[in-house]
Amino acid sequence: MSHAAAVLVFRILAGCSYLVMLTSPSLNIYRVYKAKSVGVQSIFPLVSLLANSHIWMMYGYLAKIYFPVFSCFLVGDFAAVVYLTIYYRYSSDRGYVVRSIATTLVIIAILSVYAIVGGLGYTNQSRHGVSTVLGFFADMASLCLYCAPMEKLFQVLKHKSAVFINLPMVLAGYANNMIWLTYGSLITNWFMISINIFFFSMSTFTLVLYHIYDPKTHPLKDGWDTNTNDNSEDDDVQLQIAVDSDSKDKKSFNLPSPQYEAMRSPVAPARAD
Repeated sequence: MSHAAAVLVFRILAGCSYLVMLTSPSLNIYRVYKAKSVGVQSIFPLVSLLANSHIWMMYGYLAKIYFPVFSCFLVGDFAAVVYLTIYYRYSSDRGYVVRSIATTLVIIAILSVYAIVGGLGYTNQSRHGVSTVLGFFADMASLCLYCAPMEKLFQVLKHKSAVFINLPMVLAGYANNMIWLTYGSLITNWFMISINIFFFSMSTFTLVLYHIYDPKTHPLKDGWDTNTNDNSEDDDVQLQIAVDSDSKDKKSFNLPSPQYEAMRSPVAPARAD
């Protein structure tokens, strides 16, 4: 297979794999829609998806990588807006949602203005120079997006069980990173290469953890989600008993003061003259 043919094949594979990964939040969003409540669903992955998609979309346009980068991440832009709209609709804390979205939009707006002004040549930079700057921000946005679920790895290490790991999603992400890493290597794009090497390494580490703490051989222990402290409970009981004893059986005694107190002289009987 020639180099051009390999680039074409992996360009198509990269675009398809990203679109598949883009649908991954849809299941949680559908649950939010059915339950009419966001529950424990965090907004951070959704605003990160919006920032990640928009910055990579601008980078793809300026770097002239119209497919799969510009076109696919443009779809990601619209998908993130749909997800956030549904999340906002059923959120009980809309003030927090608005602040999170507003912060993300401010960052996006600043970078968009820079991309437009720089692309038109008003910053005395070439188109390649502007795309290079956006490439760094694109990698940072990707870190925010893909590192959000890594909190589960701490749960695995803490409880010695890989039940927290969504194995199908890890395998899908593993394949996606491998495809994009290969595509980035074929076109010698170091922004794609560096970030996907990191994600590939994290996915490998996650799979190793899953193998070590396989849920079949390392199930969660009973009471894993409770924080019991026997000593604290004993102290509380003792304290409660002491309070109850005082309140029911306590009697007041007026003890004599140890201080000097003058004594009254006895009254002498009156003599009759």
